[in-house]
Amino acid sequence: MYLLKQLPIGALFVLLWTSLSNAIPNSKKGRNEHANQTRVIAGVTVPDTPLVRAAQAYARAHADDMSYNHIMRTWLFGAIMISRSGNRSTIDPEVHAVSALLHDLGWDNTGELVSHDKRFEIDGAIAAWNFIEASVNNGTTQSYKWDDNRKQLVWDAIALHTTPSIFVYKQPLVFLTAAGINADFQGPNSDLSGLLTWDDYYQVKASFPRLNLASGVTKIMCGFAINKPATTYGKLLYKEDIFRDHQAHRDSDNFMMQFGERYVANYSQNAVGHLGIDEIVNALPN
Repeated sequence: MYLLKQLPIGALFVLLWTSLSNAIPNSKKGRNEHANQTRVIAGVTVPDTPLVRAAQAYARAHADDMSYNHIMRTWLFGAIMISRSGNRSTIDPEVHAVSALLHDLGWDNTGELVSHDKRFEIDGAIAAWNFIEASVNNGTTQSYKWDDNRKQLVWDAIALHTTPSIFVYKQPLVFLTAAGINADFQGPNSDLSGLLTWDDYYQVKASFPRLNLASGVTKIMCGFAINKPATTYGKLLYKEDIFRDHQAHRDSDNFMMQFGERYVANYSQNAVGHLGIDEIVNALPN
């Protein structure tokens, strides 16, 4: 108390403000503790936080080599797009990293994370949410850094990454996560953002080879069609002619497909080339 009486008013204010800043766990200072921690992978600068490292390790533990390389390429493509986006200042690179790295947990080759009744995208979104909460509980990250808003962004980015008629209208982070994933199939030709170059594509691919992506993904999708077919009915994954300004000619990934197939002449024939299966089967070679 004697020491406080001897301090000038200005110094006392600074001391009190510093103490309060350190005591409030959701302060901006605490939330951005790792904001400047980065590393370079395949020539691309990405965030390097404890949670991102843990997410990468978790993805590796639940993916075969083909799937893991796909995950890494989509993360790096998305990071490149974000760096060139007009919205880059509003996009949280850690949230993007976690979303991209965990987006295919629904393909889990151990079977631990795969349900019998949910779409693989939902399995992945749920698993990612649970991973973040477990990371808070084990001290990898702190709860004030991962509030429900950040977790919901991850959930949405993963759950919607095969639904372009919705994700193009979501937050830029959700859209660019999906754009990075989409670009892995046909490079800039399937990049919905228009921000990826062929030089970017080949640079990333050199570090993370494709390992027969088309046949590998086809095998996974056929597995879902066999083992939980109800989650695959009436759904088109992608439409290749989505406009660069995020407008779509029609919703290609919803229940209306069932009406066309049942009642409209030549509907299925006219759909060839516009379906997710076409984008995957015609993906770029190794």
